[in-house]
Amino acid sequence: MKRKRFIKISPFTVILLIIALIVTVFSYRNVGDGETDLLYIIPLEGNISGGTADFIMRALAEAQQRQAKGIILVLKTFGGYADSMTEIGDAISKSKIPVEVFVEGRAISAGAYIALCGNRLVISSDGVLGASQPLVADGTPAPEKTTAAFRKMFRAVAEARAQRRGVELDPLIAEAMVDPEVEVEGVVAKGEILALTAREALKYNYADLMAENLNEAIVALGFEDLTTVYVKQTPVESLVRFLTDPVISPLLLTIGFTALIIEVFTAGFGVAGIIGIISLFLFFGARMFSGLAGMEVIFLFFLGLVLLVMEAFFLPGFGLAGIFGLTSMGGSIILSYASSGQGVAALAIALTWSFFLVSLVFQYLKSSSFMNRIVLKTAAEKEKGYSAVPTFEQYLGEVGVVVHQLRPSGVIEMADGKRLDVVSEGAFIPVGQKVKVIAIEGRRILVRSEG
Repeated sequence: MKRKRFIKISPFTVILLIIALIVTVFSYRNVGDGETDLLYIIPLEGNISGGTADFIMRALAEAQQRQAKGIILVLKTFGGYADSMTEIGDAISKSKIPVEVFVEGRAISAGAYIALCGNRLVISSDGVLGASQPLVADGTPAPEKTTAAFRKMFRAVAEARAQRRGVELDPLIAEAMVDPEVEVEGVVAKGEILALTAREALKYNYADLMAENLNEAIVALGFEDLTTVYVKQTPVESLVRFLTDPVISPLLLTIGFTALIIEVFTAGFGVAGIIGIISLFLFFGARMFSGLAGMEVIFLFFLGLVLLVMEAFFLPGFGLAGIFGLTSMGGSIILSYASSGQGVAALAIALTWSFFLVSLVFQYLKSSSFMNRIVLKTAAEKEKGYSAVPTFEQYLGEVGVVVHQLRPSGVIEMADGKRLDVVSEGAFIPVGQKVKVIAIEGRRILVRSEG
């Protein structure tokens, strides 16, 4: 009976197995320990954009998954996009774990709305809350319709806060943060936008507590015994937030359009084309990641690009393909924004700056030696011997013989053996008949029967 042969395991492999087991056990143990008594600290700083909303919603979902005992949203912002503001506000209101808010310095514009959506509101002694008048892209006040909608939104979150916290507050104060036409006696005069200091926010029940820093806020909220988990944006979230910034998005479009226009007017495919493609890829990619744009937007853009290529290389003149191409590309950019107004404004900014930069670049390159390397300047002029069509002036007045009957076009053979496609002055001329060349108009050779 043969003995079974066992695989011999080296000591090094055994050590690796032990290390793997230890790491596995401690990892699961830490996860198990981490699922209790957690306090999630979520920062919201800088401009509020689509990337910001994605980050906040991801952090709230993670806190809920790990069954955190508390959440503090640390606010320090001058505001941002209205659609991102409402997304964050809705996520806070729907969170199963109450979201406390610590205003660290300022919660201006959209930040004020987000702050009022929270459960308890703690504000630093130098904090400011309000100044939330909606503005359009050029910095001017939004239309009355938009302002009225914002007034109601702010009033609604103020009333919800009063009910949630069991306090009395004047919802007109929230409206006065949005509309300078709202007057609140003893608080703000008509014609002024309201922004509350920390003490004013406490006085009018728009804040619950005051704290000098986050640590004091944690103690004031009764979370000092919890294990803090500081949520940070991933590199991808940071990049998306940066690329969807209200200033960076039109800048990407401007760079993309400028580079592609320069590429069209230069020889071959080079650096300008690559820069243009990368810029537009970053613009649309960031907006897809942030949820601002879907695949239909990308489809519309590339459909427009294909139509413009067809118009440029396969169809004569500029017609329907070009018009539909430009419309499709413009529509894709507008649809990638939360509102048509934002999209039109961004597109207008990008196009005007692109035309200016293209004009500036070509004015500079016109006098530069670099222009000679990227633009073909050689002209096929007639004086230098160039001709777009063959020349037959030497046969004017000469006589040839018909070799293919003229009806009225056909072929004749000249004395030097050259055969020419000609048109007769009259009607039918049979084979063997002599004809004389009486006129030459480019490719058209006119002949008359001779003898």
